Amino acid sequence: MSDKPVNESRRGAIKAMVGGLAATPLMNLVGLTAAQAEDAKKDLPRLDVKDPTAKALQYTHEAPADKEKVKQTCSTCQFIQVGTGEWRLCQLFPGKVVSTKGWCASWMKKPGL
Repeated sequence: MSDKPVNESRRGAIKAMVGGLAATPLMNLVGLTAAQAEDAKKDLPRLDVKDPTAKALQYTHEAPADKEKVKQTCSTCQFIQVGTGEWRLCQLFPGKVVSTKGWCASWMKKPGL
């Protein structure tokens, strides 16, 4: 009999345990970050349509009728952050929240929709 299969299985088990132990704190951080983002969102100002970036991207709090008809709203855009509520973080407007009913010229369909 050879010790090789036993050693390989022990190494595999040890690698799996160490990998699992290393992943646990990371998973907790991801959950904590999502919770912190929800809390931070409450303190952030709503994007003003007069904001220079908002103007440049033609942002509106309510999608124009033709865009609404084809479901082009911030809630279906790939740039809006995951979360709940009518106002959410958007990658295009850091430090501000946008209306899920809104629209801007950078709208891009969220993958999977």
